[in-house]
Amino acid sequence: MRIYRLLGIGERLLEERRRLNLSQTEMGKLGGVSLNTYYSYEKGTRKPDSDFFEKVYVAGVDVLYVVAGVRNNASLNNDESALLAQYNKLDARMRSAVLALMQTYNSEA
Repeated sequence: MRIYRLLGIGERLLEERRRLNLSQTEMGKLGGVSLNTYYSYEKGTRKPDSDFFEKVYVAGVDVLYVVAGVRNNASLNNDESALLAQYNKLDARMRSAVLALMQTYNSEA
């Protein structure tokens, strides 16, 4: 298990939302909360409750990461874990470039 840079729950929730390519409205709906409530989670002015986490977990949110800053790599093999670790070090611009490259490569295969 690897602990990632020190971010708050709101910042890690934002990372997960972006990883899943969801809007704030979509993430709020998945978690059963309004847009305003979800926005306050990302801003750090409110903390999500267990009901919210149960609902977004089903949608693929890495709840362990959001709450504790530890990625849940239990189901990943070594190559996948290494790839994810390197990807998480990239800034948003580079992440977009990597994803575009992978999508282009996979559409040609």
